[in-house]
Amino acid sequence: MKLFTLHMIAILVLATSCNSAKKENTSQEIDTNSKVEVINNTSFEDTKWKLVTFMGKDVSDKNAHITFSSKDNKVYGNATCNTFNGSYKLEDGFRVSISKIAATLMACPDMSIETSFLKILENVDNYSLNDSKMTLNKARMAPYAVFEAEK
Repeated sequence: MKLFTLHMIAILVLATSCNSAKKENTSQEIDTNSKVEVINNTSFEDTKWKLVTFMGKDVSDKNAHITFSSKDNKVYGNATCNTFNGSYKLEDGFRVSISKIAATLMACPDMSIETSFLKILENVDNYSLNDSKMTLNKARMAPYAVFEAEK
């Protein structure tokens, strides 16, 4: 009888610890109807995202930004000098595909960041959200671009 009681106590302890491990403290909410991910009240869509780091380099002074519009699945923004727009599609698992990017053609003193930024937009395949930061990534490599939500 004592052995049975010890087994039951062990099972209860394991079940309790497994159950508490499943209750992660996360602020991530997923609206399954519209597939919009929200973390700490910052949504991937309909938020103006300011580019702060590009390919590991601080570019917070370059005035680049991006917005993903949930109304028509259009993406638009400023690539440092020229404005751009295109289309995007969200998929499960924080997957995103961006396509049909078009930009204005103003000549600017330094086009290096802008040219690279516009090229990578169609190469990214996923994103991540963490508080007021968003990253655009390719596979599991280091983030191409890090953004902060503008208020």
